[in-house]
Amino acid sequence: MSPRPYRMTHRQELVDSTRSRILDAALAVLVSGKPFSIDAVAREAKVTRVTVYDRFGTREALVESTFDHLAETGGLTSLPRAFMHADPLEALTEFVIIFCGFYSVHRAALRRLHALGALGQGVEGPTDRNTRRLRGLEILLGRIADAGFPRARDSDAARVAHALTSFAFVDALSGFERDPVEVAPIVVALIHHAAHIDGRDSSPVPRVQS
Repeated sequence: MSPRPYRMTHRQELVDSTRSRILDAALAVLVSGKPFSIDAVAREAKVTRVTVYDRFGTREALVESTFDHLAETGGLTSLPRAFMHADPLEALTEFVIIFCGFYSVHRAALRRLHALGALGQGVEGPTDRNTRRLRGLEILLGRIADAGFPRARDSDAARVAHALTSFAFVDALSGFERDPVEVAPIVVALIHHAAHIDGRDSSPVPRVQS
């Protein structure tokens, strides 16, 4: 048997290993608070900056891949599970819990990414992911509307739900003393209120205990 297939497999494993090491390094740099740059990530990963460019092409692509890495290790890959619930209200709750869990696992890195984006330092969250989250909420609220709460389909309800499930809101609501997962029920209740899922035009907003 020719050793070529083995060599190709081994080479691919090395490529994948190096790529994973670079992504772990990018996450470490973000959490550390150091300036986020190709050079900083290369030093952390103990590779050359040429290697980083070879694997990712640009700094923006590295940031995008870092978000993918965060999603994979933070539980967002389980999102399809939420849409499998027969009860749309349970589906919405699962959707919120999954996002709050993701924010919990990578809270420090996400804070850093959002801070850098706010400072205009060229590190921003991928807008297509925000669009997909909005689309997911529209689908879930549409199902809830079909289940007897027609005002849940209102576009404003979806946009409010989108704001309520953002990292910035959940992080602020959690404060320093709570984990984002702990505030998931409050977020769900606020979405219910905004989408009139309680069947009334107004209802008490859940009290947030400090």
